[in-house]
Amino acid sequence: MSVNGSIFREYIGSKPDPEIDGFPEHIINKQITKFDFILGYATDEYVEKKGQGKFRANWDVRTFSVKSIEKLKAKYPNVKVVISIGGAHSDFAFNPQDKEIWTDMAKGSLKDILLKQYKSSECECTNKSAIDGIDIHYDYIQTTEDDFVHCIGKVVDYLKSHIDGLVVSISPSKPVLSHYERLYLANTHRFHLVNYQYYHEIVKSREAFENLHKNLIDTFTVQKVLAGFSTDQNFKDNIPLEVFLEACDHLLKTASLAGIFVSEAQDSIVYHPSDFYVEKKSQQLLTGSDD
Repeated sequence: MSVNGSIFREYIGSKPDPEIDGFPEHIINKQITKFDFILGYATDEYVEKKGQGKFRANWDVRTFSVKSIEKLKAKYPNVKVVISIGGAHSDFAFNPQDKEIWTDMAKGSLKDILLKQYKSSECECTNKSAIDGIDIHYDYIQTTEDDFVHCIGKVVDYLKSHIDGLVVSISPSKPVLSHYERLYLANTHRFHLVNYQYYHEIVKSREAFENLHKNLIDTFTVQKVLAGFSTDQNFKDNIPLEVFLEACDHLLKTASLAGIFVSEAQDSIVYHPSDFYVEKKSQQLLTGSDD
């Protein structure tokens, strides 16, 4: 099977420094079929490191408001906005105090974010959010695979049944890959995209990158896997940018890559050799243009 790579996603909002004054519209390539901004993160409340299922928006809700989202999407029809659930820090590990209580609380608190805090102002219907999707993004998981599958599966199923048109993605990385594989295989029809964090691994050549990608699409399918690059300096030695871009270019030319994502905008502002360099180069690869 093959795929026409046409998706670009950008994480934004989880780091306060340097400040971002709204969505960086100048990085949006209008030739991209699907461009998603992913707000990070909707984070849980913890008591003695145990999650309670009480989620709140951890990004600046004044900067990334309903009004700003709807204005952005009206201007750029190819853009959608997604919220990411979980977190990239060990302080926000998946570790429910009680899996059934957590699941019930998570359903309610996430629904409130989507349908109260981000209720669409352009539609009178009760099930329409200004947010287009959710992204399951736990870099740390401290429970069994069975509990992860049970809790996340129930929450995703509930939100999809209560919110119109919700697109759902997962964001695995190597340390927790087995949890996400089990989650995906139990819910293949519920997950539209897989943002794999390639930057968590040491990948020094195009061949190594492509071998990793082949293993991933064997599980998650070629239509769903997006290749991820991080502009965070903590990951700079894992995958050289030239290797990432060369590998993505080759995978796109062989119809083996659905898209690319970058994490994240706050780091990309100060990325060398220029701000948002990776975002711009990645979209050029996806569109086959120099724009």
